[in-house]
Amino acid sequence: MPRHMNRCRKLVLLTVAAVSISFGTHTVSAQSPRQKPQAAAEQAEAPPGDSELYCKNIAEAASDARIKWQTWKLISLEARLRDRIDELQRKEKEFEAWVKRREDLLNEVEDQVVTIIGRMRPEAAAAQLSTTDEEAAVGVLLKLKARVASSILDEMEPSRAAQLTQSMMGFTNPEAQRSF
Repeated sequence: MPRHMNRCRKLVLLTVAAVSISFGTHTVSAQSPRQKPQAAAEQAEAPPGDSELYCKNIAEAASDARIKWQTWKLISLEARLRDRIDELQRKEKEFEAWVKRREDLLNEVEDQVVTIIGRMRPEAAAAQLSTTDEEAAVGVLLKLKARVASSILDEMEPSRAAQLTQSMMGFTNPEAQRSF
């Protein structure tokens, strides 16, 4: 055997002898290795990492910043909504004014048509009202003076005159009136 091996053996034997002398007459036996602690215990004992500390430190500030951002977003959406409501109210007022002007114009035109038909000869007025739709003809006849309307109806074809007369009285369907 090589010489340095002998020296190592001597050193090991001397160390074992010294340990046995220091412990007295007790024999030294090898101990089984300690079992590893459970993972949860290791995590509880292990200090938190830098990223965990960073997250813990800024969590409250991040939450506050998120709330501020959401509040700002809600305020801006509310402002946009108010602007849109104001715009819709302006449009509604414009639309109401336009409808009123249209109704005034239609009433004026209708009054002019009634005046024109009232001044026509009964034969010509009857010919005009015979060709118009029923609602318009009834509207014109109702606005005319009774004497003028009767002379126009007198000049119309009897079936059309009867139809318009029934409509003026509120009977829209003469067939339904005969069913009883």
